[in-house]
Amino acid sequence: MFNTVLHATNYLKTKIAFLIIFFAGITLRFFYFPHELPLIADGMDYFVYSTEIVSLGHLPTDWTPINNGWSIFLSFWFSIINLENSFQYMQLDRIVSIFLSGLTTIPVYFLCKKFFDAKIALVGAALFAFDPRLLLNSLLGITEPLFILLGVTSLVIFLKYQQKAIILSFILASFCTIVRSEGIFLFAILSVLFFIKYKFSKELLKTYFPCLIIFLLILLPIMDYRTDVAGYDGIFQRASFASNQIISIANNDGGGSEILDGLKLFITYFGWILIPNFLIFLPFGFIQFLKHRNKENNFIFIFLIIYSLPLLYAYVVQAQDTRYFYFLFPIFCLVSLFAVKSYLCKFSHKNLFLIIIIIGIFSSSILFYEYQKFDFETEKQYNAIAKIISDESSGINFHPTITRYVYANQLPSSWPYIESEVNFETKIISTGDSKNLQSFINNSKNSLTNIVVDKNTNLPEFLKDVYYNEDNYPYLIKIHDSNDDLIEYGIKLFKIDYKKFNSIT
Repeated sequence: MFNTVLHATNYLKTKIAFLIIFFAGITLRFFYFPHELPLIADGMDYFVYSTEIVSLGHLPTDWTPINNGWSIFLSFWFSIINLENSFQYMQLDRIVSIFLSGLTTIPVYFLCKKFFDAKIALVGAALFAFDPRLLLNSLLGITEPLFILLGVTSLVIFLKYQQKAIILSFILASFCTIVRSEGIFLFAILSVLFFIKYKFSKELLKTYFPCLIIFLLILLPIMDYRTDVAGYDGIFQRASFASNQIISIANNDGGGSEILDGLKLFITYFGWILIPNFLIFLPFGFIQFLKHRNKENNFIFIFLIIYSLPLLYAYVVQAQDTRYFYFLFPIFCLVSLFAVKSYLCKFSHKNLFLIIIIIGIFSSSILFYEYQKFDFETEKQYNAIAKIISDESSGINFHPTITRYVYANQLPSSWPYIESEVNFETKIISTGDSKNLQSFINNSKNSLTNIVVDKNTNLPEFLKDVYYNEDNYPYLIKIHDSNDDLIEYGIKLFKIDYKKFNSIT
């Protein structure tokens, strides 16, 4: 009786501790919510596509992002929630993303609990819930939160439940593949694990083939749609293209060097994502993982090996982003617990030690995020300048940060709308091979009306010179200078006086 009560008490404490971690992770995301900023880059493309689905009442027939599953998922929420304008729907986009990222803590916890005591599994949940990169990623309105949630849930169901539930695992894998084409590797992983688990038994006919058929049946309509609209299915053809590209690189002169450079890039980004929290746990955890391998541990090892293949491809073709690793973060959380368990054995006050670890993870994540996060005040300035550009300019030079907000500021406030019917009045003009400002203006005079500059080191030298030596360019009329507003990060916007320019040149 006493043991039963003690067990129930420990279970309740663990459950409360998990709920604290879960809600703290979501709260942290909302704390850093960029309330005044629109979506940009990929997030904007997914948003516009979702908007068009709602406006048309069906999938667009003239364009599609290849990874359109996230947009289709978003369109459901857009269609049932009534808001006032486009910007509010962008914020809803972010809110959905935040909740999905937070919800993923649940399957991560169950994945860790499959291999470890519930208390140790809490550390795995904390590693995921408080990870600073996942926090930032959840604010961008892009594919990863839904992709990771579907992927890790699929794996948990496969590992935790019997054959009858495995079909659900493959269903989730198919939706995962629609969200991002790399999900096809999750299907490959589940297939390999299935054959290892059941070998070539009657389960192959009873379970695997139905799973395979349902997986393909779910994919076929979206593959057919993408082929009609974009020219290729974005899944099997994309995997085939990547394979052929790697073979071509390997067969070319210098191909070995390209592959080696890609491997170096892979290692560099892998080392970077270890900071701050995985660095303490993952390397030693992996050593302990290899020491204590069993059948189920081997499943995780196979997962790591197979899913590393698309990552290697991405870095061989010189991808410059850490987010390709994010799908593996739940596995990294799990492997890290082998180190936590080893450290825990050295302490008598185990509960206190676990609490200290979780608090340490939370604190280091916030410190790292504060150090690495976007400067929201500067981003607000970019957005403010982009609004001015949208109102006053019909053509502006490309700027690596400021002009990404121009597109968002030209979208209609009324919602929904169809992108092809939107009049984007401001053109973003590449500086191309221009060697100086005069040649750039001459090459673009039919559309270029304004110049925007700041201290950004990625700007061409002649544009940086405009920022520091504006008096040398009498044909540029300054219409905005954030330095006048006592803002530390200076941004200057000029209008081109073509009469003066033509008279001088």
